[in-house]
Amino acid sequence: MPDLSMFAREPWLWLVGSFLTAVLWTNLAWLFSPWAEAERSSDAPASLAERIVHRTANWRFAPRLFQGLRLLYYIGLPSAALFWGRDAVVSRFLGLQPLVLPGGGASSIGGSLSANWSAWVEDLGWAAVLGLGTGGLLALAGFARRRAVSNLDRDASSDGAPPWRTARETLYNETHWAFYRNAPIAAFGLYWGTWAGLALVALEAVINPMWREELREPDLAWQRLCQGAVAVLSSLLFLRTQNVWLALLLHWGIAWTFRSYAASPPVLSTSAASRQ
Repeated sequence: MPDLSMFAREPWLWLVGSFLTAVLWTNLAWLFSPWAEAERSSDAPASLAERIVHRTANWRFAPRLFQGLRLLYYIGLPSAALFWGRDAVVSRFLGLQPLVLPGGGASSIGGSLSANWSAWVEDLGWAAVLGLGTGGLLALAGFARRRAVSNLDRDASSDGAPPWRTARETLYNETHWAFYRNAPIAAFGLYWGTWAGLALVALEAVINPMWREELREPDLAWQRLCQGAVAVLSSLLFLRTQNVWLALLLHWGIAWTFRSYAASPPVLSTSAASRQ
């Protein structure tokens, strides 16, 4: 039975605080999005709130401020919970697997080194199997989609996206998912806690109005569905390895591959090619 007293302890306070911040943040960001701008009537006079939103969204430092706030949320909040949260975050529940390096001649050190490297090799094997399997299925689905929609242009959001941006988003997502797994694992154990953390991430996405709007756009919906598939893959890998570093590497590899794939010219179906 789970320890119900865990719900009253600090891990859940940090988690609930993060969740509520995400709900507030996403709905606030929605006000600055192009979709919300399009929904506003151009005929009716703009209210004071709409003018404030418009000026803030077009402020020249707005993109830097936005990215700074994202950094504080995705990295700063879990780091604060880890270092100053009085055991609010357990490092092994985050998947911070240590890597023991050679440096001592003692037999105990040698035994720890051998066991640690053996665990890493095994975890790498699981990461490769899961990554190749999931990546292959997503590649087949993407290929079929691009052939079915023969006039699809390459995704605008991935056009020219630099590798560092892919790495940044991978780091943000994996850190966020690991943070949301922490408190549920402490309360429910590894298996159910991992899926409970994923359920919280899914609920957060459902509440996000921008997510719901993007699911109506074919290109953006495909990216979001791929992101959801990678979140499930990350949870499966964590269940087997409890190693977030490998999850980061695997996630980045899949994301970079699909950004490159999305930026390539579309594949025309045979019927579409014959009409040209």
